[in-house]
Amino acid sequence: MSWSRRALLQSLGSGIALGGAGAALSACGFRPLYGQTSTTAQSGATVDSHLAAIKIKAPVWERSASPYDAAGKAKYDARTAQVLHNALRNALNPYGQPTNPAYELSMELSEQVDPTLASDDGEIDRYDLRLKSHFRLGRVDGTELMLEDVFVYSSFNKVREPYLDLVAQNDARERAAKQLAEMLKFRLSTYFVANG
Repeated sequence: MSWSRRALLQSLGSGIALGGAGAALSACGFRPLYGQTSTTAQSGATVDSHLAAIKIKAPVWERSASPYDAAGKAKYDARTAQVLHNALRNALNPYGQPTNPAYELSMELSEQVDPTLASDDGEIDRYDLRLKSHFRLGRVDGTELMLEDVFVYSSFNKVREPYLDLVAQNDARERAAKQLAEMLKFRLSTYFVANG
C-alpha cells in the first residue's frame, strides 16, 4: 500500500471516529455550557442571556476579615476586589452592567496567606495565598437563589527583597482574583443550566 493511500485511509478513519464520537455525545444529552445554543432547562433562554442579566455589586471584605492589622497597616490589597469585579463584569456581561437586571450578585471576600516552603536556614521561601468568596445570587426582588463559598489558591515566592516580595504577592492576588471570577462564572452557569 502506498504512503499516500495509507495516509488517506488513516485520515478517513479518524474522521469516521470523530463523527461517531460527536453522534454519541449528542445522543447522551451532551450540550455546551456557553454560547448561543446553550439553553436552560426551564425557560429556554441562553445561559449567556442569564449571565448578562446579573448586576454585580462591588465585592466587600468579610466583617471578620478586617483589612487592617493592630498597627493600622493594610493587610489586604484593596485592588483585589476591583480586579475580581472587573474580571466578573468582563466574563458575565462584557457590555457593562444591565440596565434592567433580573439578578444581583454580592460577594464577601477573605484572604489567608500560609507558609508552605522553608529554606535550610529556616526562612520561609514560598507562600500559598487563599482567596475566598462567600457569594449570594438573588433576584432583584430579594429572592435568594444561591448562597455558596468558592475559594482558590495561588502561590508566590519570597526573595527577601521588600519590593519584589510585594510585587510577587500582588501578582498572586491578581491571579487568584481572576481564577475566582472564572469559578464564579462556572458555578453561575451550571446553576442556570439546571434551574434556568
